[in-house]
Amino acid sequence: MKTLSTPLLLLAGCVLFLAGCSGFDRGVTSVGLSVELNGIERAADGTVTVTWSLVNPNVTPYLLERVTQKIFLDGALAGTTLDTQPMAVPAQQTTSKASRLTPAGPAAERLVAEAAAKGGAAYRVETQLLIRLYGDLTDKGLLTHTGSVPVTGK
Repeated sequence: MKTLSTPLLLLAGCVLFLAGCSGFDRGVTSVGLSVELNGIERAADGTVTVTWSLVNPNVTPYLLERVTQKIFLDGALAGTTLDTQPMAVPAQQTTSKASRLTPAGPAAERLVAEAAAKGGAAYRVETQLLIRLYGDLTDKGLLTHTGSVPVTGK
């Protein structure tokens, strides 16, 4: 019995160790980063520009390869942004960027117009980051933030 329990215990320990390692949580790289909306501007031709900031309190700089955002105003999806231009985020600094909003349809366009008429709206932003680590190695991060944002129209 003693000869059987030792290998089984060793095997169980190896399985548990490997299971713990394979459960590595993607997105660890983005710990500490936060995203905030600074403003939304609706132009006369109907295009919408979102100004947002990425706050990096860490001592490590980041290189973002791609940023995708879903923006919700007053609880409804207003649209998405996609930035494929690489973006540097220096250590312990805030980086701001303006992105074009792709509306989620006619209802979303009305939602932005109503928010512009009110001068602002409550928002939730879901941001997916593709972070370039080195070479071809990347990591993904998901950030979510809520608050209120000024919305203007021309």
